[in-house]
Parts: sequence; structure tokens; C-alpha cells
Amino acid sequence: MVEQLKSQAKSLPKGPRSGLLMTLAQMRDPIGTADNLRRKYGDVMSVPGEKGKPMLFVGSPAALRTLISAPPDTIDQALTERLSAFLGESSLLALSGPKHAAMRKLLMPPFHGQRMRVYGQQIRDLTLQSTRDYKPGTRFIAQDLMQAITLQVIIHVVFGVTDPARAAQMQKLTHDLRRAFSIGLIFALLIPFLRRDFFGFGPWARFKRATRAIDNLLCEELERRRADPGERTDILSLLLSARHEDGSALTDQQMCEQMRTLLFAGHSTGATTLAWALYFLSQNPDATAKLRSELTALGPDPTAEAMARAPFLEAVCNETLRMRTPLGAMGRQLIKPANIAGYDLPVGSTVFGNIQWAHTNPEIFPDPHRFLPERFLERTFAPSEFLPFGGGNRRCIGAAFALYEMKLVLGTLFQRFTIELENRKPVRAVLRELLQPNVPLKMIVR
Repeated sequence: MVEQLKSQAKSLPKGPRSGLLMTLAQMRDPIGTADNLRRKYGDVMSVPGEKGKPMLFVGSPAALRTLISAPPDTIDQALTERLSAFLGESSLLALSGPKHAAMRKLLMPPFHGQRMRVYGQQIRDLTLQSTRDYKPGTRFIAQDLMQAITLQVIIHVVFGVTDPARAAQMQKLTHDLRRAFSIGLIFALLIPFLRRDFFGFGPWARFKRATRAIDNLLCEELERRRADPGERTDILSLLLSARHEDGSALTDQQMCEQMRTLLFAGHSTGATTLAWALYFLSQNPDATAKLRSELTALGPDPTAEAMARAPFLEAVCNETLRMRTPLGAMGRQLIKPANIAGYDLPVGSTVFGNIQWAHTNPEIFPDPHRFLPERFLERTFAPSEFLPFGGGNRRCIGAAFALYEMKLVLGTLFQRFTIELENRKPVRAVLRELLQPNVPLKMIVR
């Protein structure tokens, strides 16, 4: 066995000796660490895996193309045990194989096509409502504003909660869930032994309390909907009426875990990316001027669809997603032996598609650390070159909705306000739950 592991190690590319030390470095400086690793090892490296299984990180378009185009019976989601512990056993992100395919098919329709467009005016109205008191000289924190807007979108558009008291309760419980996310919780997800109550103290106990509270509220909401279905267009109502091919509906536990997944994936990720967009635009007056000119040409009260079709606005959103993709890698596990990036890997190997490497590849994105929305107007990038929402059969089902929301929130804000960064101190990215600014982004309305 020892000789086999030594032989396997010789056949793998070089890489960091400690995955834990690499993770700690990424948490402190994810952008710099990704650049340093690429300079040292190129677009493919290995890291010591669990139980002697190989772990590869790849970032070339060819290797990423292999990952996202592989059939699900060859390569599937990695880290499902940790995702299941965090989001629930029936969460779409934690499922694999036929179960994932069936759940994905059930959940997809509300996030695409004409149904998604129904939500456009709601998103604009919620953005206007959140900034109704803004006037020249108003100061705000970008992260706080975007958290408020995206949470309102989740509560009203996704969950369809209209009662003010229940909306306020859901808002509080969501804040509690976000506060429960800490470095200690990350270590608990990495080390199963730490997933204990410890007499009600510690990060895992706090997280489980917050999870139970939000699940209880969601279960109450499900009972209300079944008692009074009415004519509703929100995503929760659409999922309640969805049926598998055999006619069966989602159980309450499945519904709660899917909604909690949407809450995590759609709230914090959207808010963080929007905050980064405000930061990059405040640092690039030429891009801001082009954006304002495009929005002005739409007229004083454009429809949500007209705003969503604005090409430079979409380019701004895509460039922000390229530079600050919320999750920097996608993990896959081999169900069958496969050749990835020229290396023969056995069953059980883990391969991480390094999205951060893909998005800063200078051959594809010249001057990659410069904010240049124009690059998305000059060419179309392949799915293996630009993949902020992952790819293949594991691509985020809410990708179209997320980009739609981002365009409407930014477009609504910049049509009404000139926004500048108040504090000119350098801002860098850190990795906590997501790739986020290391300081509050203090903004001012001019």
C-alpha cells in the first residue's frame, strides 16, 4: 500500500504539501494566493487528499471543459457529506446521480423564461423602497444595502411572504443564520468530530439552532399556503405545485432544505457580488459614465426587460462576476477512472475546477486584475473560460435569476444616483463564507 501511494504521488503534478495551510492562506488573501499558486505550479497541481486519494486542482480551459462536459455517471459532485451536513440531505447541492437529476428537473422551471420576468418589476420596486430616503450626502455601507435588497427579494419574490410581521421575523432569523456562519463553523464542516452541541455552546450548536428556527418558520409558511393556495407567482408556491414524473410532490423536509439552500445561495452571494460592483464602479469613473449614459438613453421609467437588455450594464455585471466570483472553485469526484489534464486518476479522486484561475488567465483575459467591462462586449467566452455559476449538469439553477436581479438592482440604483466610495483606502478580498471585501465599503450619494 505504501509503495502504491509513493508511485501514485510520483505520477501526480507538484503542489502544496498541506491542504490546510493552503486553505488558511486562501482565507487571508484568496486573490494573491491563487496568483502565487499558478506562478509556482501552473494550471494543474495536486494537494494531499483524504484517505490517500488524489486531489487535483485544474484551471486550464481544456481541463475545465472535461469536468463540465463529463457524464454524471463518470464525474459527480464532491464533498457531498459536508454539503449535506450544512444544507440538508435533500438539498440540490448535496444530491448526486439520478436523485440530483430528478430534483434539478423539478426545481428548474421557476427560474427561467417568462416566469422569471414576472419578478422584474418587484425587484425594481424593492430596490427603490430600500433607497427611498437617499438624497445627496447620504452615507451607507454597500454590503448592508445589498444584503437588505437581496434579502427582501428572497422574502417577497422567492418565498412570497407579504405579511409585514412574518417578513420581519424571517428577516431576523436570516440574520441569525448569517451570524452563525463563522470560521469555527467552517472547521466543523471540515472536521466531523467538531459537529457536536458541546452542551449548547460553540459554532455548531449556534448554527443548528439558527437552522431549526428558520426551518420552523418555513414549515409554518408551507402550512399556510396549503390551507390558502390562492393565485400566487412566487417561487415557493410554484415549487409546492411541482410534481415528479411519478406524480409525487416534495416532502416538507425537502421543501425546507431546498428553500434554505436558495436562501444561502441567493442572498449572501448576490449581496456580496453587488457590493463588489459598487466598489469597482466607484473606482472606474469611465465605466460609470458609460453605464449612466446607457441607462439615461432608456428614458426616465424603463421597463425591467428594457433595463435587463442593456448591453453595457450586463457587461459590468459579468466583469464583476469574473473578478470576484463568490465561490472560487467547483469540486468533482470521480465515479469512474478518468484522465484529467493528462493525469490518469482512479475512482474516488477529487478534482477542483479552479474558477479563480480560469477568470484570471491572461491569455483569455488580458490584464486580468483590471476592471474592463468592455471585454464582454468584444467577444463571447466559452463555458470553460467564464463560469461564475459553475458548469455542466451542476451549474447553478438560479444563474439566470441571479444575473437578472443583479442587472435590475444596479440599473435602478445608477439611474437614480451618483455613488462614490467615501473611504479611499485599499480594499482587498478575503475568503469567509464567500469572497468578500475585508472592510465595510463606505459609500456616499452625490
